Amino acid sequence: MSETISIKVQIANKTYPLKVSPEQENILQRAAQLVNERLKTYETAYNVKDAQDLLAMCALQQSAELLGAEIKMEAKEAIIQKELGALSELVKAFGPDNQ
Repeated sequence: MSETISIKVQIANKTYPLKVSPEQENILQRAAQLVNERLKTYETAYNVKDAQDLLAMCALQQSAELLGAEIKMEAKEAIIQKELGALSELVKAFGPDNQ
């Protein structure tokens, strides 16, 4: 069974207790810090005070960034697959069966 530890993260001035693996602790602490920074940016830029509205804006932005990254990754994977196919054809063309 995986070891878990108890941590607390604070997002929008609210504390959330979590049980996480030791490997996740730093990631979640940093993620909470990034969310809080983005919330402060939105609060200042859009003069929004409601935490729920700020969290919704943050969630939308994070989701859009994630989807954008997935689309870029899929495009790069397609290019790599195409290049691997071309290399495979070259290997077949110059392989021992064709000499």
